[in-house]
Amino acid sequence: MLKRKLYLSKIRSFYEETSLIKIIYGLRRSGKSVILTQIIDEIKEKK
Repeated sequence: MLKRKLYLSKIRSFYEETSLIKIIYGLRRSGKSVILTQIIDEIKEKK
């Protein structure tokens, strides 16, 4: 799986600052689940 560093760096501030619910939306098969999996992995590494 390709690590999307640019996309993660752009949205990192949104999931680090608050505990509000965030929505990732886009076209079908555009990689939303992949980005979400990478965010989960990043949060697990920090904790």
